[in-house]
Amino acid sequence: MRWSPRQYLIAFNMVPGIGGRRLLALEGHFGSLAAAWQAPLEALAAVPGLGPKTADQLYAARRGTCPRREEEWAAALGARIITLYDEEYPGYLRRLAVPPPVLYVWGILPREPGLAVVGTRRPSASGIAQAKSFTAELVRRGETVISGLARGIDRFAHQTALDLGGRTVAVLGSNLKNIYPGEHRALARRIAEQGAVVSEFSSRHPTVPGNFPRRNRIIAGSSRGVLVVQAGARSGALRTADWALDLGLDIWSIPGEISDPLRAGNHLLIKQGAHLVTDPSELFGDKPAGKGPGKSLEELHAAGRNASEIAALLKRPVQEVLIELSRLQVKQGPLA
Repeated sequence: MRWSPRQYLIAFNMVPGIGGRRLLALEGHFGSLAAAWQAPLEALAAVPGLGPKTADQLYAARRGTCPRREEEWAAALGARIITLYDEEYPGYLRRLAVPPPVLYVWGILPREPGLAVVGTRRPSASGIAQAKSFTAELVRRGETVISGLARGIDRFAHQTALDLGGRTVAVLGSNLKNIYPGEHRALARRIAEQGAVVSEFSSRHPTVPGNFPRRNRIIAGSSRGVLVVQAGARSGALRTADWALDLGLDIWSIPGEISDPLRAGNHLLIKQGAHLVTDPSELFGDKPAGKGPGKSLEELHAAGRNASEIAALLKRPVQEVLIELSRLQVKQGPLA
């Protein structure tokens, strides 16, 4: 059976052990993906960098692999498959040394890269407040918020963007049907309505630890800069920053108490040259906002008024008031 070039990409992406680098090796060795797909086992095993185990997996998987059925699987989930051969494949991901050959997209991808907000899965109260405050400023500036749908900082970044009517993109470490973590399925549905949920993993791909470093490179590739809110020394957020560094992107890091293990990764990034930021406006090269308007807002809030009442009294948009209240949380801790 003959397929289109994009369907061969989909088919290879469904085979365990075949990623972007091995796909390039197969195409280079055989001259085309079609020829590689139809090659005998002995020829597959001779491809440099493939190896006998992966050759066996590819040879065995070919019999039951159908890219048309995979496209139907994605469509049943409300998603579509975009390949490197498609015009709608995002140009910002082509910047990666080895772009993901296939993307499963639920929602609408932004045309331009956004800003990544990443951090620990177990944030402190201050980390949560900062994730909300900085994300609110990104939304106010019209930026798309990119993150990984993980527990903790990722979740609060996505939720804040959604609650303020902004755009956000979640890059998964699982396939679209088996969203991980499971408790974020409802959140993923909301994200797909206001942005996109993206995965490079096929219907056959299990959720394993090795997926997440691969996901982190797509987060970086989808961004024009990465903000690390709160991260320990071994946090995956640092791997995202590494990918961003390879692309020559800006990396921002929020400092904290020097003895706090949840800030060890932040301080390491700052030592390595990341921009130290303490105010959301600094992500855009601005000076931190003054305290004049904030003081009046703080007094109104302390008097027990809600955001809508404060906005009406100050004659300011509710969204701006919410952003200022989030900034107060960063400075003072959770407001009563």
